[in-house]
Amino acid sequence: MKTTKLNGTCALLLAAITLGAMSPARADGAAATPAAAVAAFWTVQKADGKLALVMVGQKDPVVTTVSDTTVFGGICLDCSLPMEFKTGEVAKKCAVCGCAVSNATCIVGKPVKSNTWQEMLQMLPHGAVLTPTFNTADKPESGLKKLIVTLRTVLLPVSGLDSQTPAELLALVKPLGGTTAELLDGGKLLSIKLKSDWTVDRATRLEAALGKINAKEVVFEAPKTAQ
Repeated sequence: MKTTKLNGTCALLLAAITLGAMSPARADGAAATPAAAVAAFWTVQKADGKLALVMVGQKDPVVTTVSDTTVFGGICLDCSLPMEFKTGEVAKKCAVCGCAVSNATCIVGKPVKSNTWQEMLQMLPHGAVLTPTFNTADKPESGLKKLIVTLRTVLLPVSGLDSQTPAELLALVKPLGGTTAELLDGGKLLSIKLKSDWTVDRATRLEAALGKINAKEVVFEAPKTAQ
């Protein structure tokens, strides 16, 4: 893999995490709690419906597929109510609060010009957590059944934070609204919990803060199937 600056063309990174199998360093000093598989941005592949996924403990990325029956979900940023819609309903008006914008816009909080699920995901701030449910549990190749967007938790691949103490990790994320921070997968992933929504501005500020301590966000090589 290589380290480089994440940019607006970054797409879907999925990281399936079983916290019970890891020994993360938590900024709040608490023991790690088992959690469901979670994800964050990586790449939307050229092939229709294909998403490249990077999984914890896996050397190479894997691939899953969005179909017409895939359900997207999250919180409407207009009315703060939970919402779900299928792939073919991304461009439809939000049915939760009756606002005059698309489901995609409600999830992202700003206009999604193409009203496609690809652009919707790409417009989320770097690190916004996604919770995937596959058609067959733990098998991304079986296809994506549901993908829930969560803006109160962040997951980013990083390097250079191994020497940071729990107190230093917390100090790093507090100015960004973080309440806890922990390193997962041997220090390769930074997980942050927030008291308010993760935003593009906060993602940019975190990138700058990492640079000041000689740390970086990490981009993995795309799988060959993405070419």
